[in-house]
Amino acid sequence: MNNLYIIIRHLVFRHPSLREGLGGLLMLMLLPAQAQDSLQTYIQAALRENPEVMARWHAYEAAMEAVCPAGTLGDPELSLNFYPKPMTQVNGRQVLSVSLMQMFPWFGAMKAAKNEKAWQAETVWQRYREGGIQLAYDMEQQWYKMLVTREKLATTRQHLQLFKDISELAVYKYKSSTTGMKGTRMSDQYRLQAEQLKLEEQIESLESLLKLQQEQFNLLMHRSPASPIVLPDSIVLSEMPIVEWTEIERQSPDLLSLRAQGEQYEAQGEKARRMGLPMVGIGVQYMLNKERDDGMAMPDMNGMDMWMGMLKVTLPIYRHKIKAQRRAAELMKQTADESYLRRVDMLRSQLLGIGQRAEDVKRKMTLYRKDMDILAKTLQLMAGEYANGTTTLSDILQTEREQLNYAFSQAEAQAQYNMIVAEFEKIASIQLKDEKGGMTHGYQE
Repeated sequence: MNNLYIIIRHLVFRHPSLREGLGGLLMLMLLPAQAQDSLQTYIQAALRENPEVMARWHAYEAAMEAVCPAGTLGDPELSLNFYPKPMTQVNGRQVLSVSLMQMFPWFGAMKAAKNEKAWQAETVWQRYREGGIQLAYDMEQQWYKMLVTREKLATTRQHLQLFKDISELAVYKYKSSTTGMKGTRMSDQYRLQAEQLKLEEQIESLESLLKLQQEQFNLLMHRSPASPIVLPDSIVLSEMPIVEWTEIERQSPDLLSLRAQGEQYEAQGEKARRMGLPMVGIGVQYMLNKERDDGMAMPDMNGMDMWMGMLKVTLPIYRHKIKAQRRAAELMKQTADESYLRRVDMLRSQLLGIGQRAEDVKRKMTLYRKDMDILAKTLQLMAGEYANGTTTLSDILQTEREQLNYAFSQAEAQAQYNMIVAEFEKIASIQLKDEKGGMTHGYQE
């Protein structure tokens, strides 16, 4: 039943219209429930155009093309014997003989060979799924990097404007102050100018970084690096999904690939066993005869053409190669099973680490948010105190730098949390359903 499903799936996906929609279905393998529409659109386009993903698709098509030939009979053998000088026999002179022979392997040998190729194609299919999931994950990583850079850019511009406002306040204080205070207040202007130059340089650096990240994102989509990209206004936190381990085992391309390899080696061993049994050949031979004119032939058979049935059986007496093939298949099956168990342990360990990191980042986001609120209130008070001369510019600059650093850390933490969610969904190979019910890929129970 599993092999029939694989073949039917292959025939369905060979239709161009359905294959074009495959990218949209694979897009649902790895997307947060609250992902931006624009990101989904970009991932869908990338799955249709990315060369690595398409290469894996073509490899799957090639593997499926090898399934049907593996389950068919070998070519029949046709032999033709022509006698330039007719061969004299009791029933005439034989001038031509034609024979046709078809060999049949032992029962179940062709089915085992077909199963082997079908499971091999299933392994390639899971690698194709893995490539699509990895591409979506890479694009999400790059997406949130761009959002972090843009958040930093917007925050830096806001702080630059704030420094300009403080500079205007310093000028006002300088003009309205007494002569004894002018030197000190003018030095504040120089310090503010230096701070503004530093922020302007930081803005240029962030703009350059954002341009590079956008170009790299476009290259993941296999399109021109200068193509425009629409980014959302802010970073929206993704929701960490809750997935049972049984569902992860059912969806993970790594695990399904190892399981398919085990089934492939099992079918390989069964094929070797059945190919080690006798093969039977059934054929027919037709002999064309001319009449003898020497009177020695039997009157009722002189010149009569003859039909003859043939039966051929192979004798598999050399068993060493068969035993070696079966033993190799058994060892490879054990290797696949042990690799499966090891991979299960690794995935469980990664999931535990993801949970711990997610909680740690959430605590940091709470801390950064509280610190930013406190610093924002502090700056409001310090602005008034600076106007009254009770606070120094150094205190304001130090507080401003701290607030800027916390704003950067907050944006990085938000993006990091979404990346952790994306990593979890990559490992879990989550597949959401579309409005029509979606489609499940890979091995089916």
